[in-house]
Amino acid sequence: MMRLLLSGVAAGVLMISSVAAKEPVTLWFWGAPPNLQDAFTKVLIEPFNASQDEYELQIEFLQDVDNDVRTAVLAGEGPDLVYTSGPSYIAPLAKAGAIEPLDAYATQYGWGDRLLKPVLDTCNQLGHLYCMPPSLISDGMFYNKALLAEKGWEVPKTMAEVEKVMDAAKADGLYASVTGNKGWQPVNENYASIFINNIVGPEKFYDILESGEGWDSPEMIKAIDESARWFKAGYLGGSDYFSLNFDESISLVSQKKSPFFFAPSIGFQWATNYFTGDTAGDFAFAPIPQMDASLPYPIYDLGVAFTLSINSKSKVKDGAAAVLDMIFTPEFAKNMADVWPGYWGIPLKEFPTNPEATGLTASFLTAMADMTAAVDKGTFGFKIGTFFPPATSQVMFEDIESVWLDKMTATDMLAKAATAYADEKAKGLTQVLPKPTM
Repeated sequence: MMRLLLSGVAAGVLMISSVAAKEPVTLWFWGAPPNLQDAFTKVLIEPFNASQDEYELQIEFLQDVDNDVRTAVLAGEGPDLVYTSGPSYIAPLAKAGAIEPLDAYATQYGWGDRLLKPVLDTCNQLGHLYCMPPSLISDGMFYNKALLAEKGWEVPKTMAEVEKVMDAAKADGLYASVTGNKGWQPVNENYASIFINNIVGPEKFYDILESGEGWDSPEMIKAIDESARWFKAGYLGGSDYFSLNFDESISLVSQKKSPFFFAPSIGFQWATNYFTGDTAGDFAFAPIPQMDASLPYPIYDLGVAFTLSINSKSKVKDGAAAVLDMIFTPEFAKNMADVWPGYWGIPLKEFPTNPEATGLTASFLTAMADMTAAVDKGTFGFKIGTFFPPATSQVMFEDIESVWLDKMTATDMLAKAATAYADEKAKGLTQVLPKPTM
């Protein structure tokens, strides 16, 4: 593509010169707040566009990005880079031929040598690499270090210890923990993942997903029942669970109105609005306290917050792949950790460290080091939003709420999940699972 430029010269003669115009590479992304959009511009858009003369990355931030992307891409249109809210959304797009296999690009750029295999493998579906996972996450326990210190509470490492602190918090007029699913019901999945991985255990959970059998096991039933017990005890935001979102929850933690926030590690990104200045180092992340002494500790459930693929109809596939390659570098990971911690947990085998980091960045880097080490050793569980196909995942976040509200039993919910999973497994919509080595 060429762009014509007109320039005036002596005697009023117009001279026509031509310069090569960059080909746009488009990405639709979720409606991040202004400070994070600015971070995206400075850390990715501007460096990429300055790195070469052939392509120009253009990003549009949309409030309903998942539906907008899916509708457009399945219609043979849409952006060059395809955003989804996790690997479980990939198989339907791949089966429809809407996204491009990335195997050749992975070989060209050496992504397999650079990235943690269990995380990259979440994108290996239907015989090909169909996406890239820019965000390693795990459920954990955020806490306000200053509040715990003021109250004389230790960072809990067992179920008994965390419940003792939560009961004490309630007695002091605080939230036991604070969280909520306002505006995004799939938040419920976090607690299904937390209790299943820490009560059933990663190895048995793997066997259930591999075989499709064992959904009705005593351990699975206990896990769902325990999540209901926490909900009814007010441990999940008390009576405000349905009226709070993550942003509001972290605001309350910053105000010392709750000691804990149980959530995926992406929670760091909301904390940038509240834990600032002298309080920036007060927001910390720890593994989920041990729920069963027979299981190892800690257990990190492996998850991917979102994926990026290449539209099969894109006319600039090489440019889109070049954008992906820049994202999966230590430089990008380090720079994003400084301005957007939590969301961009690039699954590098060697995540960059920064001994001079302070505040939220230091806390995030510590969390990433721990999660990376666990995944690299094979000591990980399975986050439902990442590894469950769409219909089964929906059961886990919709119907678990019915169990909490006594509208359904754990046994009935798990029977429904087993049926959905068997159907999706028969249709080839389940993933090849990385095997933990606990």
